[in-house]
Amino acid sequence: MKKTLLTLVLAFCVLAGQGQTSTTASGVNTTELNSKWAQFTQLAEKKQYKQAIDEGVRVSILFTENRQYKEAFATCRQMDALIYTNEQETKKANYPLRYQVTKERLRMYTRLKNAEQCKKQLNQLHIYADQIKSDSLSEDLLFTEANYYQTFGMPDKSLACYKELFRKRSKGKDEKGIEQCYKDMLSYAEQNNNAPLAGAMRKLYTSWQDSIQTVKAAQKLTTLQQKYDENRQLLQEKEDKISTNLFIIIALCILTAILAAALVFLAALLFKHIRQVKKLKHSLGIANENNEQKSRFISNISTQIEPTLNTMEEATEVFSAKILQKNIEALKKLMTDIQTYVTLEETREEHYPLKDVNINALCETIMEKAKTNFKPEVEAVLNVPRVNIKTNAEALERILLYLLRNAALHTDNGKITLEFKKRSAHTGQFIITDTGTGIPTEIKGKLFKPFAEIHDLTQGNGLGLPTCSLIAYKLNGTLHLDNEYKKGTRFVLELHDK
Repeated sequence: MKKTLLTLVLAFCVLAGQGQTSTTASGVNTTELNSKWAQFTQLAEKKQYKQAIDEGVRVSILFTENRQYKEAFATCRQMDALIYTNEQETKKANYPLRYQVTKERLRMYTRLKNAEQCKKQLNQLHIYADQIKSDSLSEDLLFTEANYYQTFGMPDKSLACYKELFRKRSKGKDEKGIEQCYKDMLSYAEQNNNAPLAGAMRKLYTSWQDSIQTVKAAQKLTTLQQKYDENRQLLQEKEDKISTNLFIIIALCILTAILAAALVFLAALLFKHIRQVKKLKHSLGIANENNEQKSRFISNISTQIEPTLNTMEEATEVFSAKILQKNIEALKKLMTDIQTYVTLEETREEHYPLKDVNINALCETIMEKAKTNFKPEVEAVLNVPRVNIKTNAEALERILLYLLRNAALHTDNGKITLEFKKRSAHTGQFIITDTGTGIPTEIKGKLFKPFAEIHDLTQGNGLGLPTCSLIAYKLNGTLHLDNEYKKGTRFVLELHDK
């Protein structure tokens, strides 16, 4: 009986397939349709039900693409009969295959904009999915349901389906896994021209990234705070050590005064320097209070100052007032430069007020000031046209004067040039070139980074160029090193008046 029923179904399928082949004169690809139909028939005859249903769905899709809906629905009914035969043989319902055929019907009704039938098919898919209990099938159903809601003008419900789908896919995954889920769904939306899904996913992805960045920023802040506390403790230990040494120096000075009157002058000089060290400690305390929130600087200050403090400590042991004075002055300059840099950093978005300035007259004044630092064998060259630009004269002078004086330190002969070139209606460049020793390659990338290297503070603290870079930013410009210039050193200050 079962064999007879299967034979009748297959015969009906073959006849219907042959009829369909003859009615696809206007079809998109008759050869492909005939081939798919033949495969479907052969698989059905061999009772390879899963493969036959897969092929039957492809046949139905080809029919609908050719707008032959009657034949497509007939194909679905034939697949229903084939599934029924399989269920009779196995004595149990084949829900996965029924889900597959019902989904194909839903696709066709969706194309026909038949909302009532679509709803029925969608409800049937839910029944089958509840029986199958498969995660991959649940995701497929959510995609199908989202497409249904979007097609029939229910975008909020469609978005809810996509959100639930994302929740399922990202459950239990780490940050990289969740990010990949977002990217996969965005890729799916873009490939299928699904603008609502793409927009929703981008918004959710942006919100998620912001939350991740907030967490990372909090973690980074905690780490920086820990480093700050550690360095503050190290500074305190250094200050305590200095205080201890001061008491020792005082005791030695008193003893020396008693033993030899000839050392009175030296003792008085040492007391003078002791008072200066106390003032320096007070200045350090104020600097610490004013820069508590500048943890990225504080984490490096102890490393920068330590060599100088060690030099001072050694100097106190040998009573070298000259070394103490030199290092104290270096530390004072460091504190001043740090305060200047921090102030500029805090107000970096507060740009300087601009007004028309005759740059030829300004540059002549700046060059005259800088020439006092030039060596006798160095020629000063000024090549600036008589034009007006919108800038802040005081801030511009600060940068150019520093660069010229810095060039003078490293140029023993040849020339130092200051020139101006107009690059566009609103952009100009000040170019400072010297024929000096040049800058080593290994430190070029660190020139504009404060505390990137440990310096001998008596030779400079490395804050000059970073400070000039901040001033340039507040002037609506940039300051950079010309790496292509090989005959010395060339800095380029580019300014925009808008």
